[in-house]
Amino acid sequence: METERDVVEFNGGEKILDRTVTGMALLAGVSLLWLMALVCYSVFMRRVFNAPPLGSGDLASVSLVPVVFLGFAYCGWTGGHIAVDIISGFNKPNLTRWTDVIVRLLSAGLLGIMTWRCIALYFDAVETAEASELIEIPHAPFVAVMVVGTAVFTLTFLVMAWRAWRGQPDAASP
Repeated sequence: METERDVVEFNGGEKILDRTVTGMALLAGVSLLWLMALVCYSVFMRRVFNAPPLGSGDLASVSLVPVVFLGFAYCGWTGGHIAVDIISGFNKPNLTRWTDVIVRLLSAGLLGIMTWRCIALYFDAVETAEASELIEIPHAPFVAVMVVGTAVFTLTFLVMAWRAWRGQPDAASP
């Protein structure tokens, strides 16, 4: 039997998760601004001075990693993804609740596997000193971002499954 204290303690955990996910989303936004500035600079230099900056493709490629992987959990936590509720509209609320739990647990499992594979990829990148082609940007820090992003998204899906199991609504969209 759960006590009021258990609920309060876990709600504190949800606040920490919410702040973590929001902070990661802000970092993803900063990364996106950096990527936009880099592309604008590259296009300007190529078109105006006919001198594309060295390594801008490498920088753009690795800059996509934080944009995507730091934004994943926020998108899931706030319901920012596209959802089609045609089938759930015909179901009883209790059935929809249980399908939400199952889908979220399956998603957490798949993301857990993805996290595990990203961890293996991180150790491979460190061991082989893998880097980009032109200006040799090390891949390991960016793979570490992938590990953190997928791990937090896994935790987010577990919390969302737990909330669905208890019949609580998802976190509010901003």
